[in-house]
Amino acid sequence: MTKTEVQRQALQLPERERLQLAEELWASIADPNAYPDDLPLPQWQKDLLDKRLEETKADPGKPWEQVKAEIWPTNS
Repeated sequence: MTKTEVQRQALQLPERERLQLAEELWASIADPNAYPDDLPLPQWQKDLLDKRLEETKADPGKPWEQVKAEIWPTNS
């Protein structure tokens, strides 16, 4: 059975059954035991993740107490 055939049949199911099928498919992907090997990332995604990781090192952000004080200033 081809992907197109499976999709066509799935779309003919009642809405409740389609939702259940979608949840089961998603759970099979989200389950770390479903795939023993990590799904490979293309090099451009690895490069982008590395770049973003480096950017976080350059700007460590603010301490939580400072952020909290900016968001919820006290009326002292």
